[in-house]
Amino acid sequence: MDQVSASEQIEEQPVQHLTCGDGARQIAYRMQGEFDDPQKLPIICLAGYQRNMEDFAAFAEKFSSYAKRDWPIIRIDLIGRGSARKERNDRAYSTLHDAADMAEFCRAKGIEDAIWFGQGHGGQVIMALAAQHPTIISGAILCDSGPIINARGLVRLRNNLDYLSKIRGKNAVRDSLRRILRVDYPNLGDGLLDQIAARTHTTNAKARLEPQFDMRLNEQLNAFDNDDVLQANWNLFDSLRNIPLLLLRTQHTDLLRTEVFQLMCKKRPDALNYEIMGEGFPALLEGADELGVIADFALHTCKWHKKRG
Repeated sequence: MDQVSASEQIEEQPVQHLTCGDGARQIAYRMQGEFDDPQKLPIICLAGYQRNMEDFAAFAEKFSSYAKRDWPIIRIDLIGRGSARKERNDRAYSTLHDAADMAEFCRAKGIEDAIWFGQGHGGQVIMALAAQHPTIISGAILCDSGPIINARGLVRLRNNLDYLSKIRGKNAVRDSLRRILRVDYPNLGDGLLDQIAARTHTTNAKARLEPQFDMRLNEQLNAFDNDDVLQANWNLFDSLRNIPLLLLRTQHTDLLRTEVFQLMCKKRPDALNYEIMGEGFPALLEGADELGVIADFALHTCKWHKKRG
């Protein structure tokens, strides 16, 4: 039998759904790899604020080549994103609700220990989860995520999404998306920018963009201004103090300021840290260097978890 490529294996994995909370919440997830090997902790991936599991597709495809074959990986769409159901109209989106959904997901799937990988908002969810249910987190990877969010990054996101919602015409839509993404990925060609854009937006028959997330998420950003200094949540960051930690930052991100990242590294001198050059948010997670760093961390965390018993 011919060997199936990693990309083909990913395509064969169906998107599944799990109902959480009061029954109105439904998240989406995709699982791949070998979950019966006790030597490999599953990696659970949570994307950014309005983003979805497609931000981890390349990571899921390539990671096993840098670690061990068929590493168990779970990519999740939080409520209101991607293939997940939207939040109820009478309830705001909440990091704490997302964290509660993740705890319920682990109970439903029988997951007692895992490495959690969050970009942006996904990292905020992991910190909130650690505060509520620390025992299910054996290691954490935070990318462009920390105890202090840069308000300027949230305002830029809100303004960009507002602008895109008003654009009409195939060429105008395409050019607008490329212009916005080129700020984060100045070295990428148009074709790759188009692929990144397709993760969060599709174009309908009227040549208007359809977001792959609930625009109510964007409305919740209306409370922020560029000059806002958001409250520091070092207590949530400290919830990760007893587990292995990998801190990542992309070079062009405006969500996590350099000085905050440096403070995080200083507060956790035992943590691994790495800056992904030439990219902004979200990290593409395709380069050999960053994949090697993540693989080393995952292998180290599995050994640490085994010794801890």
